[in-house]
Parts: sequence; structure tokens; C-alpha cells
Amino acid sequence: MSSSTRTSSRPGSGPFIGRALLAAAIVLAVAGACALAFAVGQSGAPQAAPLAPGATTPAGPAGPAGAQPASPRLARPVSLQIPSLGLDRTLLTVGLAADRTLEVPPFEYADQPGWYERFPTPGDPGTAIIVGHVDSPAGPAVFDRLGTLRAGDEVRVRRTDGRTAVFAVDRVATYSKDHFPTSLVYGAIGYPGLRLITCGGRYDADDGGYQDNTVAFASLTRFDRQTA
Repeated sequence: MSSSTRTSSRPGSGPFIGRALLAAAIVLAVAGACALAFAVGQSGAPQAAPLAPGATTPAGPAGPAGAQPASPRLARPVSLQIPSLGLDRTLLTVGLAADRTLEVPPFEYADQPGWYERFPTPGDPGTAIIVGHVDSPAGPAVFDRLGTLRAGDEVRVRRTDGRTAVFAVDRVATYSKDHFPTSLVYGAIGYPGLRLITCGGRYDADDGGYQDNTVAFASLTRFDRQTA
């Protein structure tokens, strides 16, 4: 969903609820920032409800089962380009914070996206995740226009191995935080895929911030060799 559908330009705090492979739920937890947390229940099923602001996740493993690549990582992502949006940004690296929330770039870097390093490098087999703010206290942020992407739009990720992974957008969807398709967004896939994720929808300061999440799904089409 484009930024024109929002009722406020204030920073988002609505939950992302996602499933990482077999056992982890990813939940946006901290008011005023897009932070995600892994919460693994005893049954291995994902948590159904988001954490309240300031809540902590249950004790559990450091990350979701199977989140690490099966083979040694040969490359890391360096930058993200989306030509149709005129976007060319250096990628930051985000991981898990001490409180088990998924780190996102701080607001002083709201114009840069972050690659979640416990998931595959974009272009490697599996689900790669890049997150970014839709806005910040200073105004529109890196993924402000993510919802305007269309099927076929190109997404390029430069890597440290001298190659650029080129993806084509499959589709863009906006999901209510209360009915987020966890397995669809974060689950295991048998091909190199990419998910670009940000806050979206209506902003309601009295109901946790942004009410939706915007997700762009993309699939690898080729590798280009970097010439410079």
C-alpha cells in the first residue's frame, strides 16, 4: 500500500507477525520502531498474537530452527537498488537484539534498509529478508513507496562476491497485523526469494501504530557480474 493511504507520517509501531521456517513467530514489538521478535512456543507453533509494547519473548533458542544457510555463506549483500523507485541504498545488517527483537535501522538511518543476517543472502536459495522504515520523525523513509511496486519491477542486490542478484517482483500485498500470513512471508521456499517488508495501512496512535504491513514478494531471475 502506498504512503498516500496513511493518515499520519508518524513512525510505525504495528506488529509484523511472521513464521521463520518451522518454529518461529516474528512479531513487531516495540512502540515507535519496527522491531521484530522470535517467540517459540513449546509446541513449536507460532505465537498467534503480537507482543505488547515493552514485552519480552519467552526463553528459547537464539534463532529459528533452520534459519542459518545450509552451506557456508559465500557472500553478503552490499546494497539495494529498485530502479522503478529511483532507490539506490547501501544495506545495513540487522540481527537479534538482546531482548530477542529483530533489529531494524535506527531512525537516524531511516533512509537505509536492513538485511536480516540470520536468513539467506539475497540470491542464495531460501527466503531473504530486507526490512525498512516507511517513515520517521523526519519524514518519509526508505520504503515509503514500497507499496507502489508492480509485478515485474526489478530489484537488484549487489553482493560481496562481485555479483548482483536480480529479482523480479511477483506481487505486493498489504496484510492486517492481526491476520498476517506467517508461513507465506517467512516460511521456507525451494528457490531464491526476497521479501521487502515495511509498515503500512492506517496509522492509529491509540491502537499500536500502523495497522498493516506491506510486503513485496520477489524471485531471482539472474545474476549480473559487477563491472565497477
